[in-house]
Amino acid sequence: MSDTGFLTRLSHRAVIHITGADARDFLQRVVTNGPQGVTPGKVLGSALLTPQGKVLADFIFLDDGEGGLFVDVPAGEADALLKRFTLYRLRAKAELGLRDDLAVAAARGDAVAALEAAALTMAPDPRGPGLGMRAIVPASANISDDTAGYFAAKAAACVTEMPHDYGPAEVFSTDVNHDLLHMINYKKGCFVGQEVASRMHRKGGVRKRTVYLTGDGAFASGLAVTAGETPLGEILSGGQGFALALLRVDRLEAADQPVTVDGQPVSVQLPGPPS
Repeated sequence: MSDTGFLTRLSHRAVIHITGADARDFLQRVVTNGPQGVTPGKVLGSALLTPQGKVLADFIFLDDGEGGLFVDVPAGEADALLKRFTLYRLRAKAELGLRDDLAVAAARGDAVAALEAAALTMAPDPRGPGLGMRAIVPASANISDDTAGYFAAKAAACVTEMPHDYGPAEVFSTDVNHDLLHMINYKKGCFVGQEVASRMHRKGGVRKRTVYLTGDGAFASGLAVTAGETPLGEILSGGQGFALALLRVDRLEAADQPVTVDGQPVSVQLPGPPS
């Protein structure tokens, strides 16, 4: 992975704010991880699944410094998530709202100091050290929206994120490495989709994984990945010289020919165990 730092506003993400006495409790039996356990120095990655185990949205819980939570969510799903969270609230003492005056930002390397100066709350990205720091900042903060460095680091760490890599109800959590990215707590109380997720976890032998590809040229989402005549999967997202691809790992392990994308050979890096 490159050691190049970055500082960027993540305009594909939005902020839901949850306040009140039960702000940290009412989603506990709904989402795959947390929100109990979030502190000023610790954030949690999590997701909301369908009852069939497909991912409706991924998000990150951050402490707001006053007992509540900021929820870093996919911008395109923010309204729908706000409605779902409000339904799950029932009689809990909690208030929820979108914060258009806030934004999500990330930094790594020497740029972390600049992010800290603007951040309302900040902590290490829970999905892996390669992503540096995750923060909530004022929407007015003077931070670039050039995300090239962030997306390159994200791909190199085999980290997936909606909507860049997948859409609602398209993939299972293990397809996009949530179990390897500290985003599922199989030992917590129940959550929506837990039966399917736990069964897949117990039986092991995950058939699909999101992997990191490198090679010459630019890679676009939807391109087929093959080994000879054997289809392995397709690219989820990519850039110049790299991509994330969802592949059948059983076919990859059995392949006796080079892996290619659009006829060009690529190198494949499988995601590692949780760090």
